[in-house]
Amino acid sequence: MENKKLKVRLLEWLHHFGADEETIFYFLTILVGFVAGLAAVAFHLTLGLIHEISFGSRDLSEVLRPWYLVPLIPAGGALVAALILRAVPEARGSGIPQTKIAYIVHNGVIPARVWIGKFFIGALNIGTGSSLGREGPTVQICAGIASWLGQTFSLGRTSIQSLVPVGAAAGLAAAFNTPIAAVTFTLEELVGDLNARVLGAIVVASTTASVVTRVLLGDNPAFLVPAYSLVSYWELIPYAAVGVVCAGIGVIFKRALLFTRGHWLALSGGRAVAATALGGLAVGVIGIWFPQVFAVGYPWVTKALTEGYTFWFFLALLALKLCATTISYGTGSSGGIFAPTLFMGAMAGGSVAAVADFFFPELVLGPGVYALVGMGAAFAAVVGAPMTSVIMIFELTQDYHIILALMVANTISYTLARRWDPEPLYSSLSTQEGVQLPNHETEHLLHEIHVADAMITDVKTVGANVTVKDAIERIEEIGFTGLPVMNAAGRMAGIVSESDLRQAQGAGRENEAVIEAATTSYVIHAHPDQSLDSAMAKIGARQISRLPVVSREDPALLLGIITVEDVMNAFGEALAKLHPEE
Repeated sequence: MENKKLKVRLLEWLHHFGADEETIFYFLTILVGFVAGLAAVAFHLTLGLIHEISFGSRDLSEVLRPWYLVPLIPAGGALVAALILRAVPEARGSGIPQTKIAYIVHNGVIPARVWIGKFFIGALNIGTGSSLGREGPTVQICAGIASWLGQTFSLGRTSIQSLVPVGAAAGLAAAFNTPIAAVTFTLEELVGDLNARVLGAIVVASTTASVVTRVLLGDNPAFLVPAYSLVSYWELIPYAAVGVVCAGIGVIFKRALLFTRGHWLALSGGRAVAATALGGLAVGVIGIWFPQVFAVGYPWVTKALTEGYTFWFFLALLALKLCATTISYGTGSSGGIFAPTLFMGAMAGGSVAAVADFFFPELVLGPGVYALVGMGAAFAAVVGAPMTSVIMIFELTQDYHIILALMVANTISYTLARRWDPEPLYSSLSTQEGVQLPNHETEHLLHEIHVADAMITDVKTVGANVTVKDAIERIEEIGFTGLPVMNAAGRMAGIVSESDLRQAQGAGRENEAVIEAATTSYVIHAHPDQSLDSAMAKIGARQISRLPVVSREDPALLLGIITVEDVMNAFGEALAKLHPEE
């Protein structure tokens, strides 16, 4: 109760000084970047502390535990995390598909228990050796913090939704120390639009988070990278081979993950928990002989880049990391697949370099650059974000000489992977979670479904003569951030948002009628006979979360309300009818 009173006083104070919702949003953009940087550092340090306590050393080549106890560490961590996960099931998975679902389907609302749970579950899983990465969890944690801040400051649903990619980008920038790639990844994968209106906010938050991380942890790149020079244009042939190999690995990895995770999702209760613990045990057994598969694995990637391994060791690490990550993720451990993808790409690139060096020693100066190019190519194949993969590696190397080799490998890898398996991994994981997001193959359904088939007809409204104070109480009671305003004749006079009401309250107008103090008379609306893609275009263009549905003959006659969630529900039902066997 005290927290609620404090929040109201804070909002009244901000509105008293003329701060509207847009001003608060941009203030929160900077705050999100700062807090995301702190959260990413805290997650990194917590994960490292758990790792050191579990294994006795941060250097897995100097593990102090007896070898026969090693498998019990990831098994125990997975078991405890799985038990906690039963209370917070939304914290499972890598974090990126879950964030995308929250952004598109749930208007950006991420409950605080989800990102808090993700922090501890992810740190426990990865810290005790699950073969997963920290970037995905960091994205979900920071997106959740951004959503929570938006809710705390009583922003409208559209502004809360817009803060989610802002937090996600800030989290990735802080976790991976590549702020430009974080921006493009968020726009390319999460938002799906490189020209999104939130671009400026995403850039500001990513930069802020990156600065915070560098101040606290030092300006250290994620990897030490080798110097690069193209020996001959003939060298582009083995780089093309890296693209082909990474495309194949990406498809195999994706199908193995989905197959294993599909079987785990079919389990329930104690059987699912037991499967997670057994998965941890299996990874631990692999780690007895190959501790490189544990956790994030970036030190071993750096060694591949700077020193290299033999062909057979490259191949062994590639195969075993693929198996270990498939087991960890597929049996329900919480962690990202960003880092394992880069690990496998590095080992694949190194393997190709070893073969090329055997046949054409005059072309290959060393495996390091091939491993680096392999990281980008694997990322393009698995994640399906080719622009991000190029920018990420360029940002790591800060050397434009690598661009040509990188673009050759990435283009081939992305093209072949999409040809062999069209749907990107994160979209497939969302589908497996029971949420089918539109893509190029299914978006025609949005054009074929009408608004009348998806809208809600039982509309919550507020009377035009209700006071601002009473309208705020009604909005808080039903949990909405805006309502249509109806006059005495039962006709729509406009729409009012919680932000407008708070601003009127801060200006001392809480006893005035809503229609006079806070109502917007011009209302963006939809008609029952319009298609869903038309409604979504209006929602996206105006950055709103819902549309009143009105009669074409009488725009003041309110027929219903349609939200993004209603659109997605109708889309899912249509897709189920289209593919009943799935």
